[in-house]
Amino acid sequence: MATVQNSPTLALSAQKSAERGHLARVRTAALSSVLFLIGLCVYGFNYYTLPLEERPYSPKHELLRPSGLIGINLGILGTVLFFIIFLYALRKIWPWLGRIGTAKHWMDFHVIAGVTAPFIIGFHASFKFRGIAGIAFWIMVAVALSGVIGRYLYNKIPRSVTAAELSLGELQKNEAELSIALAAQSIYTHEELEQVLRVPTPDHIRRIGPLFALVEMLAFDFRMPFQLAALRRASASSFGAKILSFGGLRAIANPEVERVVRLVRQKASLSRRLIFLNHTQKVFHLWHVVHRPFSYAFAVLAIMHIVVVTGLGFH
Repeated sequence: MATVQNSPTLALSAQKSAERGHLARVRTAALSSVLFLIGLCVYGFNYYTLPLEERPYSPKHELLRPSGLIGINLGILGTVLFFIIFLYALRKIWPWLGRIGTAKHWMDFHVIAGVTAPFIIGFHASFKFRGIAGIAFWIMVAVALSGVIGRYLYNKIPRSVTAAELSLGELQKNEAELSIALAAQSIYTHEELEQVLRVPTPDHIRRIGPLFALVEMLAFDFRMPFQLAALRRASASSFGAKILSFGGLRAIANPEVERVVRLVRQKASLSRRLIFLNHTQKVFHLWHVVHRPFSYAFAVLAIMHIVVVTGLGFH
């Protein structure tokens, strides 16, 4: 009997452990990507900044030119990242691939690969973008930028632990529970909290349309850390505490204040999602319409470039 009662707790614990493991892998992949690119910048700076006509005289030319030892391997790495990017789409076609991980996990690595790949390809081409390769590169940049926007939108559509979209009723219930919890606290006045929790009215959002709603959502997210920092500063006991918390941008040593700040963050985030939900979903679907053709166009041009280079030996 005890085993049955504990099974939900064990399942939740296993899920949290899996999420922590995934987060660690994502951070490791992102940090590795950044360090690798920084290393390339440092090593190749005095080569990539040379005029094109002077590069053949550089001692690093044989290594860093597109057909050089480093350059060609960067091209191979870019191709590998290219295939990783498209695995996210293929998992919806190949059932066995879809059973590995969750859509969110796949998208996290999809975004990391998609953001890293243009830089790797840029280094591979020694930042000479001509012909098919040049067109493919700039399409790839457009794909990467749209991918970052898509990941942002995906994260703003409220989802349950099973990755299914939450119903409007569930969202409103969650928001009501957070409102009750905030009403019970005695650290901040209603007016102080209202400054952080204020969101546009539904009529205003409907009137401005999806794209301007997205801009307001971005502005809301940009302001939030600074508004929470103001709450921390208002409750900080000394000037030294404000300095140590970087003006409230970092947590302070008051667990009750941090509990209220966490509730405010959750409430503000949920209120924003409720207001912007309809437009977020519309823009997300519109993003799919734009992102996919660019991705396929890049795939075709990249394959053409690979075939031409390997078949005809162009550098």
